[in-house]
Amino acid sequence: MLTEALLALAAAGGSAVVQAAGTEAWGSVSEGVARMFRRRSGDGAEDGAQRELDRTALVLASDDAEGSSRQASLWGQRFAALLSDADDQVRQQAETELRQLISLVPGVADRHQVLNIHGNTYDKSPQQYGSHNHQQIHYGSDT
Repeated sequence: MLTEALLALAAAGGSAVVQAAGTEAWGSVSEGVARMFRRRSGDGAEDGAQRELDRTALVLASDDAEGSSRQASLWGQRFAALLSDADDQVRQQAETELRQLISLVPGVADRHQVLNIHGNTYDKSPQQYGSHNHQQIHYGSDT
C-alpha cells in the first residue's frame, strides 16, 4: 500500500503528463515516462506506454476538459501501480525519476508539492511548517 505522499506524487505525475502534452516539454516527458515503464515492467512495456502516451496526446488535442481530467487520473493510477509494484530500492529510484519528470513541466511541481516529514517529536502542541502555510495540530489538552 502506498503512502499519501506517494499517491500525491503519482497524481502529480499524471498532471504533469497532461500538462506537458502539446508543449515543448512533451518530448522529454513522454520519453521519460516510456523509459520508466520499460525499466520497471520489462519487454514491450515501453511500447505500450508510448501507445498510451500517443493516445493521451490525441485526447488532449481535442480540448475536451473531461478527457483531460480522465487522462490525468489514468496516468496517476498508472504511476501509483508502478510505485506500488516495486521493492523499496526500485521505488526510490522511480520516485526520483518521477520527480524529475514533474519538474520538467512548469507549474505542476509548485501545485503538487510533496513533502516527506520524518523523525518528528511531538509535544503538547506540535507545529509543522510548509510553503506559504502553517498547520498547528494539537493532541490532548493545552492545560
